[in-house]
Amino acid sequence: MDLSRPFSGISPGVEADVLVVLAGAETRRTGREISRVSGRSATGVQHALERLVEEGLVHRERAGRAHLYSLNREHLLAPVVEVMAGVRWELVQRLRAQIGGWKIPTFHASLFGSAARGDGNARSDLDLLVVRRADIDPEEKVWSQQLSDLAERVLEWTGNHAGIVEIAEADISSLLEERPPVLQEVLDQGIDLAGTPIRRWAQSR
Repeated sequence: MDLSRPFSGISPGVEADVLVVLAGAETRRTGREISRVSGRSATGVQHALERLVEEGLVHRERAGRAHLYSLNREHLLAPVVEVMAGVRWELVQRLRAQIGGWKIPTFHASLFGSAARGDGNARSDLDLLVVRRADIDPEEKVWSQQLSDLAERVLEWTGNHAGIVEIAEADISSLLEERPPVLQEVLDQGIDLAGTPIRRWAQSR
């Protein structure tokens, strides 16, 4: 799944990207703004808007020389659009539920990389940092099975493979000093999923 363009799994057209932008907007947007946010050409966006207005999914209002567009949230298809636009948040909620239900709790887990930023594609791995508690043996069968189950669930939910970075709690102090790119990315953009929030733990060191 392309988490930056969740509609592409069903409809790869410009209309899908336009709808995602409008579903996430609290105010009306111009065609130029929609083009900028969606990364689509202004011409393509304008044609898509014309079709969506004709279908009734999008409202158009004149504001001076410009037109302002908004999602028609009363349309029968609007709930579907909103669900698709919220796919990344739904993924976070599922990950939290999955990891939160582990028999052996993790010290920390977070989502990072393109999935956290929302700029990946259908071929991107879904990057997860999992910090194993100090009292857990890395070869512990239940622990290993939890990681395996998590990878399987991610593939089922999204079609993307999980890139799980597993480290031990004891290794974090040295990693915080060295600040490798992976850890820095988690600190800057990671989304906490379970356990001790990594930024809070890092600040306490």
